[in-house]
Amino acid sequence: MSNKKNRRFKARDKKRKIANNKEKRKRYNICRQHRRRKYIHAEKVQKAIKYVEIFTKEKLCNAEILVLAKGLKFIPSPRLQNAKKTLINDFNELARTIRCKYHFDDGSNTYNRHPFLLKSGYKPSWANNAIENYLFSTRIELEKIQINTFKDNLSKNERMALQSLRKNYRIIVKKADKNSSTVVLDKDLYIKMAMNQLNDNIHYETINESHTTEIVNIGEIMSTQITNLNILLGPCRNTEALESKYGSHVCCNPVYTGEILNLINVRLVADCALNHR
Repeated sequence: MSNKKNRRFKARDKKRKIANNKEKRKRYNICRQHRRRKYIHAEKVQKAIKYVEIFTKEKLCNAEILVLAKGLKFIPSPRLQNAKKTLINDFNELARTIRCKYHFDDGSNTYNRHPFLLKSGYKPSWANNAIENYLFSTRIELEKIQINTFKDNLSKNERMALQSLRKNYRIIVKKADKNSSTVVLDKDLYIKMAMNQLNDNIHYETINESHTTEIVNIGEIMSTQITNLNILLGPCRNTEALESKYGSHVCCNPVYTGEILNLINVRLVADCALNHR
């Protein structure tokens, strides 16, 4: 009986010893993997810091250095949360542009965009059957698209670092002139260097007046004209005032928002040209 007990105790001790060894081995492997990941991360940071020139007092973390080392042309993988919705919205904007082109195109194939033209967001009526069939078929095909998941090209820490760099208004990130590295500067230092160059009287000259105020005044004139036109196009349509100010085309033909804005822009350019003579 005693021999059986001894054998039982020995087997139990052996199992406990094996279990303890397994736990120790498991902890050792976890620590080893952690040390290895830490070593690989440190190597990546050392390689990445060669491509980042830091001239700022701000302390950049390792994740921010890794993001900056990827370059300013690096494109993070987009989020797939609203990818389908964004795609449909872009297609709706394309359809609106095509319909506007159909309604307002005069066949000249020339379009001189006014520098102060604002997007009206006007949604025209349907175009001809060919265009509408194309848009309808394309919309159906877009609805059938399955958005496939893919591996993110940024880690979680790098995503957070990218957001912190975007929100940091005390630094300026630029591409170096001579090589492919990325330069990080203090905003105050950047402004100081720019002002030192602008204050150089050899290469730069101070002008007596600025044209910025004229541009602002033209914008105010445009907003006033649009407000007045909205009043004229209200429930009490003043036909005589419209015809005298914007021509008989507005009164005789169907009026579209795009045409009204073009007429306003042409009128403003003509008025400004006469005033500056």
